Amino acid sequence: MNNRWNAAARLWPHATLALLVAACGGGINDPKDENTVPVEVKRDTCEDNPLLAECQPEKPDVTPGETDTTDPSVNNEASELELARAAAENVLRVNCGGCHGPQLTTATARAGMNFIDDIDELVSQGKITPLDADNSPVVRRMREGSMPPLGTSGPRPSDRDIAVVADFVDNPLFWPEYRPAESCEGQLLTFDQLYSDIERDLREQESRDRPFTRYLTLANRYNAGVCADALDRERFAILKVVNMLSTRATIGTPTPIDDDKLTFRIDIRDYNWDEGINNFRDGWEAIIAESPYAVPFVGDQADNAREDAETDVPVLNADAFVDAAALGDLYYALIGVDTNQRLADFVSNDLGIDVQGDLEDGDVVRAGTTRSAISREDRVVERLRIGGRQGVLWQSFDSAPGGGGGSIFSDPFNVAQGGTDAIFTLPNGMLAFIIADDNDNIVTTSNLLLDTFQDDFIARTSVSCSNCHAQGFNMVTDEVKPFVTSNRFDFQRDEFQTVEDVYLDPADFAQVIADDSAVFQQSLQRAGLPTTGSDPVAGSYLRFNVDVDLTTAAGDLGVTKEDLEQNLNLLDPELAVLRNISLERESFSDNFEASLCVMQLISKNHPDNDRCDALLGN
Repeated sequence: MNNRWNAAARLWPHATLALLVAACGGGINDPKDENTVPVEVKRDTCEDNPLLAECQPEKPDVTPGETDTTDPSVNNEASELELARAAAENVLRVNCGGCHGPQLTTATARAGMNFIDDIDELVSQGKITPLDADNSPVVRRMREGSMPPLGTSGPRPSDRDIAVVADFVDNPLFWPEYRPAESCEGQLLTFDQLYSDIERDLREQESRDRPFTRYLTLANRYNAGVCADALDRERFAILKVVNMLSTRATIGTPTPIDDDKLTFRIDIRDYNWDEGINNFRDGWEAIIAESPYAVPFVGDQADNAREDAETDVPVLNADAFVDAAALGDLYYALIGVDTNQRLADFVSNDLGIDVQGDLEDGDVVRAGTTRSAISREDRVVERLRIGGRQGVLWQSFDSAPGGGGGSIFSDPFNVAQGGTDAIFTLPNGMLAFIIADDNDNIVTTSNLLLDTFQDDFIARTSVSCSNCHAQGFNMVTDEVKPFVTSNRFDFQRDEFQTVEDVYLDPADFAQVIADDSAVFQQSLQRAGLPTTGSDPVAGSYLRFNVDVDLTTAAGDLGVTKEDLEQNLNLLDPELAVLRNISLERESFSDNFEASLCVMQLISKNHPDNDRCDALLGN
């Protein structure tokens, strides 16, 4: 059947989401007798997981007259809807495809159901009820643990996996034909009103606090027609992102300053952003320098706000803030990670961990797996306690790609590393993330780890990591313990003893995961955040970075869709395509400030005149 939405071909079929499966391993029992049958090591196949097994998906059929979206000459950027749909279908295919996958016939599939990765067919067959995950049989059975049935082989969906499917089912943006007729089109929070709200709020603060007061706003989303009461996930993104960028031991609480809770006040001292970062006087200045959406305004209210807050840009759209601050080198700087040092030095010097000493003392928990769901290589993971304060560090090591690192089974103690990723608890209990290359240099992306929400599948700190660890640390099934136990005559006694010391039994391992995750979830609760569902920060980032349509562009520019459409001819010709199709976010960002200069020309508060003249060539 033809889907209502045709996800880009590169998104099908892929593994479920992505990054940093932090886990630890178990202990082994006493050696078995000589008749023990060696354990077979199973690796991902094309049937298990085409992306991880590096298999090429079949090219979908193209109906005559339709555009072949796999043609590289065609602009094929995936929309937010396509990304979310592909992720939900991936979860279902990977976890349930063995019994209900499209490779089966109706005769061989359980209950004759061989369409588990086809959202439309699941809806038509009553297996999914749009906007009602609680009463959707597929979601309900995953939650209760009856799908996949107990005793079946293969992966089982994690809480994170189930949340991906449930969030897709419940999101009204993805089911326009099912959602109520209520519409919020035409609503507008102008820049004049925004700066008036900020000026008033600043004057209500103590004079000594004003220089540290800043604002994050959802005005652009409201202007794009999203009802105020439908913006909770984006409010959650604000609450979470500021605290996951904090080095303070306390949770900071952004405060709404308007009745619709569209604009939130933050104090940069609550997150230690008042300290100098990257040659900027404070973290906020480093953030606004990174964002093309941080535009200085002038006018009576804007001038007063700038003077009181002692910054040229006291307010930034929340999604633009996430895009600038939660990524790359700036992310590392905000959480106190010096990228000029190696990861091992950070672990030793900043976290106070003696990795080798802890390993020798047996104060480490480890696991190894060939089926991590995020990497094509074998992985070893370990947990250590942070020294000097509460918290833990989880490290995951990939073996060198292409088999060059050896196997964790032929030599589980001397695998050549192909890269490392780490999770550690911040002083406030939130999670922080680091990626290092095979030379232990701290980097911002990984080609070994996979994030299937990204168009290029490259994992990025911190959004890819935060997306995968929305509820905390993820479980991994250890394969080293049973292998070493079953093949005990292939290992020296001291090697065998090391495995016994640092690998826990499955139940103990699961308890460690649960305890560490509970600390993180308590921090979420203190911040006023839910402990279930998908990650709001990654959701904000992914939504922001899909193609920009006319409505979204108008919202960012603080005008109605009709006003923008009528005046497109006054803007850069590159934006003319918005009359008919979407524009890449990067291209829109490049033209944002110049477009703002034109669209806000007659507003009382408007972009700085000198900057506008320079941009427009006046």
